[in-house]
Parts: sequence; C-alpha cells; structure tokens
Amino acid sequence: MIVLSLILAHLIADFYLQTEKMVNEKMKFLKLHLFHHTLVTAMTLCMLYYLLGLSNFSISVLLPTVIIVIFHAVIDLAKIYAQKKVFHLKQKNGWNLALFVADQVFHLFTILAVCYFFLDVNLSDLLETVLVSLHMKDGVIAEKSLIGSTLFIMIMFILTTSVTGHFIKILLGSLTRHLSLFEGKYTLRDVEITATSQKSLSEEYTYMVMKHQDLSRGKVIGYLERLLVVALILMGSFPAVGFIVAAKSLTRFKQLDDRDWAEYFLLGTLSSFLFAILYGIILKIVFF
Repeated sequence: MIVLSLILAHLIADFYLQTEKMVNEKMKFLKLHLFHHTLVTAMTLCMLYYLLGLSNFSISVLLPTVIIVIFHAVIDLAKIYAQKKVFHLKQKNGWNLALFVADQVFHLFTILAVCYFFLDVNLSDLLETVLVSLHMKDGVIAEKSLIGSTLFIMIMFILTTSVTGHFIKILLGSLTRHLSLFEGKYTLRDVEITATSQKSLSEEYTYMVMKHQDLSRGKVIGYLERLLVVALILMGSFPAVGFIVAAKSLTRFKQLDDRDWAEYFLLGTLSSFLFAILYGIILKIVFF
C-alpha cells in the first residue's frame, strides 16, 4: 500500500500537475515542478502516517519527502543536461526515449529506497505484498485489498493514458501541425491541329490542401482508444479490437495518401494498441 501510494503520487505530480509548457521548458519551471512533488508527496505520506499509525512524524513524513524531492531534482537536472547533449544527434528521438525511461526508473528506485530505509517496507517481500493487497478471496474484498486494488487501478489508468501517451509522443518525434492532404489532380491540354500536322501538349498537376491539425484531439483519441482496448481485453472480446483499428484507419483515409503521415499514423497506432493490450493482460492476470 505504501509503495503503491507513493508511485501514484509521483505519477500525478509528474504527468497531471506538469503542463506541456513545463515539460518543454523544464529548467525554467523546475522549481514549480518540485513544489508540486513536495506538496503531493507530503500529503500522501501524511495520509499514510494517520491511516497506518506510523511512528515518528519526522522520520515517516518529513525526511522521506525531503529525500524524494532532492533526488527528483538531481535526476531531472541530469536528464536536462543529457537532453542538451543529444539535441543535435540524428537519433535524437531514440535517445530522448531512453532518457525518459531511465528517468522514470530512477524515480522508482528512489521511492523503493525511501520505503525500505524509512518506512519499513521489506523489498524482498514487495511482490508478495502487492499481490496479497490485491487478492480477493471468496468474492469478499477486505479493507486493505480494496485500498490496494483502487491504488493499482488508478496507477494503471495513468499508465494507460498520460504515461503511454507521452512515451508514444517521444517515440514518434515531432510532426508538423500542418499536414498535406492529397485531394486530386487536373490536366491542362494545349492542342494545335493543322492540315499537315497535329500537335498535342498536355501537362498534369497534382495539388495538395494544407490543413491545420488539432493535436490535442489526437491525444484524447489515444487515451480513449487505449482505455477501450483494455476494457475489451478484460471482457475477453479480443476480435473487437480489430474493429477499433479499422474504424480509426477509416477516419484517416484521406491522410494516408501522405506517406510521411501514413507511417507516423501506423507507428503511433500500433504502439498505442500494443501497450493497451499489455495493460489489459496485466489487469486480467491480477484481478481474474
């Protein structure tokens, strides 16, 4: 319960309280970002302190909060420095993706270390503790199991929506907000016919329409499609997942004439569905 609570607090502060502008200008908004983490972490530890009856407020709440925030600042500063180093590399997206994963892994290690040294969490029994906290026996859910299950579902919800969305965004890289849509072609003909000769000149042109894209709607669509796929996996409706892919492709039919957009769309869709299926399988294993 303690580990799940702190992981949930980290995800909320990192992905819900941090805006897109704060992500793009990390150094400028680092103090505000750390303030969000301090506030959320302290509130979470205070609730755990009173719910679980932890002893010594300073060791159980104040010191863990300070350590988590300090290490968070160090990890973020290291990530900012590394991003500057890879900014001009050709494989920038790959490096940024690796930095994102490493950043989250180090934050997780920090939380586990704090739980072990200050909150008396036995890491060797951590997996068993999580499974026990989520265990449902004879259809009766104990109080701790209900809390643990709720925390786990909330974490999976954030992973399915915001975390995976950010992961896919880094994986795909940037795409211009104005996309070319192939609309058609027309032919110009210049024909000259005389008694002795016949000349014909024709020119063929294709034209494109540049359309402004609202990328925020694409983000919401990604959230909803992954949640829907997870729900279908939990219900055992695997064939229905294919209909979602077909429906999504149908709505983008015109844009698929643009090869760059088609590859961007295909990679994003396959990545999104892959993660959604994995999350659905995990939830199915845990709860069923």
